[in-house]
Order: sequence, then C-alpha cells, then structure tokens
Amino acid sequence: MSFSNLINLYKLEKNEILFSYVKNKGLSFFAESLEKYRKEVQGRYDGDEHLKEVLDLLRRAFFKLTGSFLPYNKVISDDLQNELLIKFYQIKNSYPELFSSLVMRIAKSIKEITEASENSMVEYLQNYLNNLKGSQKIAIVTKRALSLGEKKDFVNGLIKSHKINYYTENSFRREVNIFNEVCYIGSPNYFGEYVRNTFKGSRITFITYEMFTNSMEPKSQLRDLNKKGVYSTLYNQVTIEKTIQKKVMINLEEKESLNIAVNRLLEEQQRTVSNSSDVIEASIVYLENDRFLFAPQDSKVRVFFPEEKSNFVKQKNFKDVEEDDYIVIRNESDTKLIVEVADQILKLNAKSYRMLQRKWKKRLRYNVEKKGINRISQILSKKYHLKTASTVSIRNWCNENSICPTELPELLKALKFTEEEVKEIYNKMKEIKRAHLKAGRLISNKLMNELSTEILQELREQGYYTFTSEEFDGASFNIERVVSIDQSRYLIAPYNLMKPIDID
Repeated sequence: MSFSNLINLYKLEKNEILFSYVKNKGLSFFAESLEKYRKEVQGRYDGDEHLKEVLDLLRRAFFKLTGSFLPYNKVISDDLQNELLIKFYQIKNSYPELFSSLVMRIAKSIKEITEASENSMVEYLQNYLNNLKGSQKIAIVTKRALSLGEKKDFVNGLIKSHKINYYTENSFRREVNIFNEVCYIGSPNYFGEYVRNTFKGSRITFITYEMFTNSMEPKSQLRDLNKKGVYSTLYNQVTIEKTIQKKVMINLEEKESLNIAVNRLLEEQQRTVSNSSDVIEASIVYLENDRFLFAPQDSKVRVFFPEEKSNFVKQKNFKDVEEDDYIVIRNESDTKLIVEVADQILKLNAKSYRMLQRKWKKRLRYNVEKKGINRISQILSKKYHLKTASTVSIRNWCNENSICPTELPELLKALKFTEEEVKEIYNKMKEIKRAHLKAGRLISNKLMNELSTEILQELREQGYYTFTSEEFDGASFNIERVVSIDQSRYLIAPYNLMKPIDID
C-alpha cells in the first residue's frame, strides 16, 4: 500500500458522479411479473411456504441474470432451470388460477431471456468505454467477482485500449489507487454507504438495469457537530447528476437469497443434529460471491498476509480473525490433513495412540447416548467436580477434533478407567496434541513456500484464489477473503465445517 497513493486519493480536484440505465425488454418484463408474484404471495397467499420457495428461486434466477457478464443463455444452470420447471408444474396443479394469470407469463419470460445469446449490460458498458477519449485507467466494480472467461470476452469486444482493473465491492474498499473512470455495475443502494463517501475516480458512473432505482443524494456529514460550527467538506468539488426518477418495478433485495440459504441450512442442522453429541459450536463466516462457511469457535485458522515480505502464512485463533483477512482452507477436510501430517510425526505410534483416543471417546459417547447429554453434564459437574463439563464441552469432547481436554484425567476417572489407564491415555493424548500443533505449523510453512505475492492481483479481483499443493500430493486449497463474521454460536455437524457453501 503506497502512502502517496492514499494522499492522492484525497487530493482529487473534482469528482463527477453519473447514473446510467441499461434497457432490456425481457428483463424488464420479468422484473414486473416477479414483483406482481411477490405481492400475490405476500398478500393473497400469505404463509404459503411452497410459493415462498418459488419466489426465492425466481429471485435467484433474476439476480443471476442481472449480475452476470455472460450471455443470458449461459447464466442459469441446468439444475436451476429444472428446479424451476418442477416448481412451475406443481403450481399449475395446485394453483391453476395463479399459474394461468401470472406464473405462465413468468415461465415464458425466463425461457425467452435464457435463449438470448447477448448481454445488454456488457454491450452497454463496451459501448460506453469505446466512446471514451484516449486510453483511460478504469476500475470496474461488481458485487460478485467476474470469471476469467467473462473478463476475456468483455475485453474482446472493446475497440479502445484501456487499462482496466476489476474489483468486487469488498476488494475495492481496500484499493488506494485512483482512476480516470470508476464504473459500478449497480446502484449506490446496491453497493451501500461506502460508495457514497469515498470517491476513487474523476468520473464515477453507476450503471443499472432500468427496473432499479439509480440515484444518490448527498447526506449531511457530521450532522451532530453542525451546531458547533463544524461542517463537512466531503462533497466539495463533487458534482452529482440529477436523474429522472424511474418507476421502480421490483422491490426485492439480492441479499435476501443469501440470508434464506443460511437460515435453511441452519434449520436443517437443527433438525438433523439436535439430539446428537457429534456436533461442534461454530460461527458463520461470510465470504465473497455470496458464499459462507461454518468455523469452529475454538479452532485455529491459517491466514495469508500478502503485504508481509516473509512469514506470510500464520495461524490465528478463530476469535482473532477479522473482516478482510484472507484465510487458507483445504477444499476437502483441513482437519483430516492435520491428522495425516500429525500421524506422520507420530510415526509407528500413531495407530496405537489413535486407538486409545477412540477408546475413551467411545465410552463417553455410550454414556451420553444412554443417559442424555444434560444428565451426563450434571453427573460430571456435581459428582466428579469437573468445572468444564457443560453440554457444549461434552459435545466437543465426543467429536473427533477434541484430543486432550483440560480436565481429561478427571473425565477418564469418571468414565471408570483404571489409574494406570488414565495415566497412559492422558500422556498419549498430550503427545497427539503436540503432534497436531507441530503439524499445523509445518503445513503453514510448506504452504508459505508454495505461495507468493504474485497471486495478489487475482486474489483482490476475485476475492478468492484456488491453488494445488505439490507438497501435499495435489491437495487443493482456497484463499478466501472474509467479508463479515456472525459470532453467534450454532451447533453444526463436523462434515459442514470449514467448507465454503454456495447458495446455488
């Protein structure tokens, strides 16, 4: 990060903010019909879960179409199209009046759009850039990362030679360079408050489809201080184009799809693991491109620090991970990799040590299944005086990831192991734990040897980077930008941990 660039950011002599609309009759009709369907579902058919599910699917399809640079006939996956088709048939059978009056029109609209080989947004933006004078330094900012194919096809349609950088909303926040042109693909409301108060280009254009509101009013900054004679200079030298307010035909937010996907998965977890001891307390980590993962509260996470010259892969406690950190995770099971490396460290002892680990866990699980986790918690706390025997701790002890709890000797005694067995198991579990810690450091060091800061540009543009490790027999890893963290605690099955989940 260059300090001079940061200074230049606040030395721009003037900013011009413009608003552009992209026309597409098919998408406009889809938007209008979708808005009518939303009103019907929330009004006349209020509470019908099936129709709400269809609304969510239609919302997903709509925002995928309006947010992509691909030709419309390549945007919607076959799985999503088939799912929509099934839902349409169900509505036809269960709600024939709704189907004939509205849903059939929506189905025809989607069919018409997804047979088109063009993309109106791409054509508009290409034409816009081709009409700029000279070679310009341009930033194109999208909500989701554009694929390499989308970028390549977009550039192939340009006549003028511009220096173009692509950013997601989150990566652009960290960018300190300034540009001749900044093109936001979406409205100020779509991107949020940051775009209203930080201007990184001489000319900033918000480009949306015509069914969305696209305007911006300067807000009174430092409003609470005005009485003391203090005022904001934020909008000095900033010219904001006055726009003709279009009729808003759609009143749906894209983020609803992500929230719905997260809530449904949480509900599914609650149904399937509520009576199971084999669950772990985890928080939700939101990633770029409408994805998320569940991270164990007491876990360690590898973090990539691209700005550092050496030692740029380090382990952090999850509680210390922050927004905009880049976390490194294995695309399969990261825990499994640590176990594999730890067993290599333990060498010939690994098999017998793991047998002891399984032995005490098996006895604990048997008691939990027989008496219930609440009863076991009471017995361990009151009869055997364990200070850490909460129901949450016991669930964690039952899980494979737990190796050597703080009060393991006391727990083993309560589980009726002999003094000799307690001593042996406790000592061996401490050795396994040391091997796991060493394995974590070894993995981080090896990954650091394979990574370089050369990937930083792609990482900034995409919000993630996938690479294959030669050190670990072709294991695939992702570097993911943390967008936000929900620190609430959820009980999650182990197979859903540290695994990026896409709402599609």
